[in-house]
Amino acid sequence: MKLLLTIILACLSVVSQADNHDENNLVMLSMSVLEKMLLNASADNEERGYNRCGVYKHRRIGSSRSALTFCYFNDFAQYAKIEDARDAEVGNDVAQMFADHTDHMIGILEKNLKPNPKYLLFARMTFGPYLTGMEREERARGQFEYYEESFGGCNLASHMWGPELAHYIACGFESHKEFAEGLEIFSKNNIAEVKADILEHSDDLYIRVDN
Repeated sequence: MKLLLTIILACLSVVSQADNHDENNLVMLSMSVLEKMLLNASADNEERGYNRCGVYKHRRIGSSRSALTFCYFNDFAQYAKIEDARDAEVGNDVAQMFADHTDHMIGILEKNLKPNPKYLLFARMTFGPYLTGMEREERARGQFEYYEESFGGCNLASHMWGPELAHYIACGFESHKEFAEGLEIFSKNNIAEVKADILEHSDDLYIRVDN
């Protein structure tokens, strides 16, 4: 599956508590391809009441030429208020300009990512269907430890609603030199010796394109 991640609901927040890092615990991932459209959608989402939105695009490493957007919010009441108002508007139907798109709502399990890093390493993984939900989370946390120890400043999130039972790791960095230093540490860990029960895995590298 092409990974054009448009993180549209990253972590619910009331407008008066805009981008409260302690409150941000949910994320929506969407998959689309048009960068300009996503920049416009990001700005529109902020005007509608989401806290802080932004856009990233694919940077060499990864499964597809993709773009990623995100918007923070703190609770489902804020989400419902914004989306009910959007749907109540007359003539608000937007033409779908992309052929490949999915949406995922996910919950953040570990939160160390600093706001708006220049680059983003985004890892996606699914686990064997024979595992329970708690066992999948345990495996995901095990993988997360390798990323956090190597790159630092990483988030771990898990599926809530959407097309796949997956876990996601996002790590931020400011230069390829910083990324390379993390890779050196990552290459020396014992991850290959761990029975992780991973069914599918991908790593995508993004660069921020918004302000």
